[in-house]
Amino acid sequence: MIKYKAGGPDAAAAREALVLQFRPLVQKQARQFMSAAVPLEDLIQEGFLGLMHGIDQYDQTRGVKLITYATHHIDGHLRHFLRDRVQIIKEPAWLQELAQKVRREIETLTQSLGREPTDQETAQSLGLAESEIVRIKSTRSIFAVTSLDEAQETGGPAAHVAENNLRATTAELPIEDRVVLENALVRLKEIEQKVLYSFYYEDRSQTDIARALGVSNNYISHILKNSARKLQQMFRSDAVREAALQHEGRRRRIASLGPMAAADYEEAPATVVDAVTGLYTQSYFDARLEEEVSRAKRHDLELSVVRVLVGNDLPEATYFAQVAQTVNECMRRSDLVARIGDHEIGAMLPHTGATREIVLRRLITQLTALRDALPHEFTITLGAASFPEYAHKSDLMEAAAPVHGLG
Repeated sequence: MIKYKAGGPDAAAAREALVLQFRPLVQKQARQFMSAAVPLEDLIQEGFLGLMHGIDQYDQTRGVKLITYATHHIDGHLRHFLRDRVQIIKEPAWLQELAQKVRREIETLTQSLGREPTDQETAQSLGLAESEIVRIKSTRSIFAVTSLDEAQETGGPAAHVAENNLRATTAELPIEDRVVLENALVRLKEIEQKVLYSFYYEDRSQTDIARALGVSNNYISHILKNSARKLQQMFRSDAVREAALQHEGRRRRIASLGPMAAADYEEAPATVVDAVTGLYTQSYFDARLEEEVSRAKRHDLELSVVRVLVGNDLPEATYFAQVAQTVNECMRRSDLVARIGDHEIGAMLPHTGATREIVLRRLITQLTALRDALPHEFTITLGAASFPEYAHKSDLMEAAAPVHGLG
């Protein structure tokens, strides 16, 4: 902090060192807001903004520890971000009011009937069409895995209510959410899939499931809790949602061509990860870069792009994968690294301007060492550019074209 506040040529490096030092704090604070239905990656990005603002504003003469001051700024920035996010995506006032009315009526009918009312009963009581009740439910954030998870953690009566609410509304999910759910479920263990399907789709009790599988009720409860947490993490990921919807859209387009076309089409699994390098794919990188440029414009932030081109004289894919891994290891956790085309790697560095030169120097050092260690000669060139000097995604990528060799 002293080096950063002193200014001079080492100030930028000192600031980056502080950001890296407090990275675990940012991640910890961001995870506390995961129930807000915002991807964790976005929360971490916003947390870094709060951290950097705290570092810039910190006055050590006031006797407050930097970690305390940083925590306050990270927390405050995340809360402001979520408040703005909710205001942007919230439902229309008339729909909120109607949804609250439906919820209150359901609670009243539940008390009088001794059970949760059907959609038809709720509709009759409110003088609405049953289809309207279904539509209102489907527009809400009804797949609240967090609520189930938290309720089961406490083991209180809320657990039963949360489980019933989730079970009752799973069938009412909009098609997009059902696609995401189905794609997420197949990533769970076989027993987790069986338990979730039996509980939420077949409406079987935990006791019945435990008896059928020959295990205890506590074990079924444990599976439900853990698999709910896994699903929560999947649903928080933009990558999973985007991949699932792209996969379903591609499947529907092929199906619309007729059974012969569908039979001839060998469909690859939806993914945002390149199979050779383990990095993100170019399509995902392009989409996220578009988002980050937009975010940088809104909040007057810095943003850099680095491109690394590997000569096509590199003989084996495994060597390219080693180059990709080296590039990835040179980046921060908050950066996004992807494979661009056949022979290139791109990296997006949020909140980074002039300090991109530090990243380039680190890359040159590590890539030179790797090149010298591999048994085949090949070329590597690098390039970098920053926002706001280049204000559009296409300009940013063009300006970052690899032109500097390792030497």
